[in-house]
Amino acid sequence: MDKISGHEPGGQVEISLIVPVYDEEENIVPFVKEVKAKLTLPHQTIIIYDHDKDLTLRQKDAALAVDPMIVFIKNKNGSGVINAFRTGFDVANSRYLVPIMADLSDTPATVMEMYRKAQQGYDLVVASRYCEGGKKIGGPYFKYLLSRAANLSLHKITNIPTHDMTNAFILYRKAMLDKISIRSNGGFEVTMELIAKAYILGYKITEVPTVNRERAAGKSKFRVFRWILNYLHWYFYIILCSTVKQVDSNYSEDAQRK
Repeated sequence: MDKISGHEPGGQVEISLIVPVYDEEENIVPFVKEVKAKLTLPHQTIIIYDHDKDLTLRQKDAALAVDPMIVFIKNKNGSGVINAFRTGFDVANSRYLVPIMADLSDTPATVMEMYRKAQQGYDLVVASRYCEGGKKIGGPYFKYLLSRAANLSLHKITNIPTHDMTNAFILYRKAMLDKISIRSNGGFEVTMELIAKAYILGYKITEVPTVNRERAAGKSKFRVFRWILNYLHWYFYIILCSTVKQVDSNYSEDAQRK
């Protein structure tokens, strides 16, 4: 799969925004304008769509008028958000990658804080809704309760340094992503897999607070019950890998000569 050029006029692109879309005709231009206003780093926005009839494409020219560096890419791995992520991870050629939603639920200004953490040596920076300073605004209350309960329990049980393992809004170091095998085949649960595997492999993980908003327009395509088994798989995977790592660490420390 061909890589997208990692340069823009005037310098090297530091960050690629990976933006999966599905009929985001109403949101895409406001999204591009907010990114342009809030993200001052050299960056490139990669918009990934499944098929040529996606309504988002009606606003392609308007989006490019705001930011000529935008690239529209057809999903090369099939359809769905997980394959859009795979496509984005494959074609991007910058130092850092950030999946971000086009529905204005994610806060583009947070990317600057994520980048600052990456400059301190972190390989994976979670934009957390549930750490101090983070917030979730709007959305179905039942979905919020499930997410909050899962993340609170994972944070209490494991040593993984984030309060939010189900938010897809994450900054990844590209060199790290290239070394992680992705097995997820459902959807947003890939976030849990990537955090777990980064932790297992010893990469540095941290978080920054973010405000997550209800989508600006249109209807959510997220279907929690369709993906619940995938989430449960990685939920228990994270608990198991964290437990094994803690046990190994304790035995290694006990075995070492002081």
